Amino acid sequence: MTIRERMMTVYRDKLPDQIPVSIYKRYHHLGTVERMVRDMGLGILDFYPIVSLLAPPWHTYEGYVPEVKGADLNIKFTWENGKIIEIRTYETPIGVLSQHLSKDPVYGSDWVNKYYIKSVEDYKIMQYIVENTVFRKNEKNLVEKIEDLGEDGVVLGRVDRSPYQKLLIELAGPERFLTDLLTTPDPVIELMQVIDAKLDEQFEMALESKVDLIWQPDNITSDMTPPNYYKKYCLPFYEKHGKQCKKAGKPYIVHMDGRINALKDVIAKSPIDVIESFSFTEMSGDLPISEAEALWPDKVIIPNFPASLCEKSNEEIINFLDKVLNEVGEDTPFMIQISEDIPPGSWKQILPVLCEFMQTKGKLA
Repeated sequence: MTIRERMMTVYRDKLPDQIPVSIYKRYHHLGTVERMVRDMGLGILDFYPIVSLLAPPWHTYEGYVPEVKGADLNIKFTWENGKIIEIRTYETPIGVLSQHLSKDPVYGSDWVNKYYIKSVEDYKIMQYIVENTVFRKNEKNLVEKIEDLGEDGVVLGRVDRSPYQKLLIELAGPERFLTDLLTTPDPVIELMQVIDAKLDEQFEMALESKVDLIWQPDNITSDMTPPNYYKKYCLPFYEKHGKQCKKAGKPYIVHMDGRINALKDVIAKSPIDVIESFSFTEMSGDLPISEAEALWPDKVIIPNFPASLCEKSNEEIINFLDKVLNEVGEDTPFMIQISEDIPPGSWKQILPVLCEFMQTKGKLA
């Protein structure tokens, strides 16, 4: 099997000839070690929006930013305390919203310093932006990315976060969003309903694409998405779109990288095909992977390699991997990936160990 074939086999809940090791493209740096580990079977995980994202988008890269009818997006940069700050401002006929963010100097991740929604009145302005978003297909660019990567990995077709997670992580932030949801729920719920309807449109367009995999970076953790909110706001969303993806023959992948023990029973009811970036207990996760495998026999679990092990000895890492394979079992489709930030430079030590281990002990056929 090629690297891509192994990865796709796992995503489709089948056994490959060898357990794959993969890494998000943005965490993989060019150089001698990078070339070596790819020759050892390391797979590249890239992602790209199938259609432009819902406004306001999480990133402002090519293909991410949509048109908003009747509104202008302005971006400027300033300096605060020796750091460059990006200020994104939407000017609409009913008001102005702005967001301040900075970039992680190592991985380029966006960190929000000030959210778009700063008051209850801002939900209406955000509703205007959402309702007037114009989606455009990225099929040409997406197909080019898939063809360029070839058999060296897979390209995940990115869609927006679910409405609850988009407000929590991108638009309002946990303090504002969760407080408003408790104290003044009407404008919050109305906005979530508008986002939900707009994402129906996005999914319809996404499922027409040639992309094989639908990827949603929801970043679920029970600390911020407790069971009652998951059941009320997330489960109906996953049920609706999980059924759509199943009908289209495209595995539905959701990024759940937090503490999910409290959510384990309701996740079992969610028609999600792949739980991605699952956190081991060694990385502050609170659900053992053996228990998760037993609870979710219809789901593929793809864990993230724990950053806490990145500075351990090779022997300790190998002992950990042995333990994981024993817990998962030989008849379970499985892949390990690096899909969260790890200490800078540690990938040069970690990736050769992971790839060599799977070459010797990860053979399945």
